[in-house]
Amino acid sequence: MEISSTASSSIVGKLLEEISWEKAQNYRKGGRGRENVLTAEVLVGLDFLPRTEFLGNILRSAHGASEARAQVAAEAEELQMHFLPGDLRLGSGNYKGQPFVQPDAVLETPSTYTLVEAKRIRYGSFQPEQLAREYVALMSNAGAARPVLLLLGVTPPVRVKGSGLLEIHDAVGRFLGPVLERVGDEALPTESELLDRIPEIFCWISWEELNACIAQALEQHSTLHPSSEASVRRIAAFVHNAIAWHA
Repeated sequence: MEISSTASSSIVGKLLEEISWEKAQNYRKGGRGRENVLTAEVLVGLDFLPRTEFLGNILRSAHGASEARAQVAAEAEELQMHFLPGDLRLGSGNYKGQPFVQPDAVLETPSTYTLVEAKRIRYGSFQPEQLAREYVALMSNAGAARPVLLLLGVTPPVRVKGSGLLEIHDAVGRFLGPVLERVGDEALPTESELLDRIPEIFCWISWEELNACIAQALEQHSTLHPSSEASVRRIAAFVHNAIAWHA
C-alpha cells in the first residue's frame, strides 16, 4: 500500500493532518458530528481493546461477505490499522492525473486487505462514484490479499447523492463502467466479474450495532487482574461515549 503522508502514523497524528487541510472553525465544538472525528475516536478504542473479543466481535456481527469477515476476525490480533492512509490509486499504473480515493482507514492482516469507509451518524451520503471508485481502488491495492470493503455506520439501502436510496449492488453498478473505462487497467477484473464479487467483498455494520457489539464483548470479557479489567472498561466506555456524543 502506498501512503502519501509526512505526519505521524498514529490515529491522532493523522486526524490532525486532516484537520490542517480544513477550516479550523469546523472543529470549535470538538468536531461533533464530523465523521473523521467519530471514526478516529472509535478506531482508537478498537485499536487498544482486546482485538479478538472486541474488533473481532464487530466483524463477526457485521453483514455481507461472511467468509471474508471471518478471515479478518480470525487474524485480528495481527491486524495493522492505518487511519486516513492518504491517496490510494485506482489501477496499477503511475501517471499524471491518475484517479485516487482517500479512504477513512485500511486494515491489513497477513492474508486480508480491508478498505474502510465510514459515514456520520446524523446524515451521511455517498458521492455518485464513491463506492465504485473505492471498489476499484481496493482491487488495485489488495495484491494477493483477500479484498474486503467495510462500510461503518451504514445500513443498505445507502443514500447516493443525486440518486436517492440504492442497494449496494446498484450504488456500485451504476458508476462502475465509467470508472473502469477512465482507469483503463487491463489487469483489473472485468466489470461483470467485479459486479459478481460484490456479495463476497462488501460488508457493513451500523453505529448502533457496533455499539451493541462493544457492550456485548465487555459483558463477556473477564480478567484476573482488577487493573486490567478497569482499563478495558474505560476504553470501552470511551468508544460508547464517542458514538453517543456524535449521534
